[in-house]
Amino acid sequence: MESFLKPVEKALQFVVSMLIGLMMVWVFIQVITRYVFNYTPSYGEELARYMFVWVVFLSLPVVAKKGGHMAIEMVTVRLKGTPLKIVRICAEIFTMAFLAIMVIEGTNMVLRASFQTSAALQISMSWVYSVIPFGCLIMFLNVLESFIRLLRTPASELKGELPS
Repeated sequence: MESFLKPVEKALQFVVSMLIGLMMVWVFIQVITRYVFNYTPSYGEELARYMFVWVVFLSLPVVAKKGGHMAIEMVTVRLKGTPLKIVRICAEIFTMAFLAIMVIEGTNMVLRASFQTSAALQISMSWVYSVIPFGCLIMFLNVLESFIRLLRTPASELKGELPS
């Protein structure tokens, strides 16, 4: 699974970087046109908002892979061995369940939104929402890989810190 996820992570990092750069340039152009030319394109804010949504959901798997999401370490730093492994296994299972729900419901949202178009850009809203199940699916695969690694790791080797 790692041979699949590694190139996907690299591609996501590239796409997210490009989207952030485009979003910054686009918002800067909007500010200039608003205050210098007293004109703002009607689609400007909508495009920036949709790019931000894509950045958020494409960043989820990348940040999860690096262990950068919020965690309550107050409990895990005090645990060792088997109790720590049990807590981590439970956390991974709950995370995978949540992500599975996000993939299913995100897919349903994409299907329901296929009949809607955005106000200014006039694109199908399913394009905007399609990043939700995609980002959550990739994050699910990252968590699944981490879960398998956790199951294979002896409890005595676990430390009370965030998994890498």
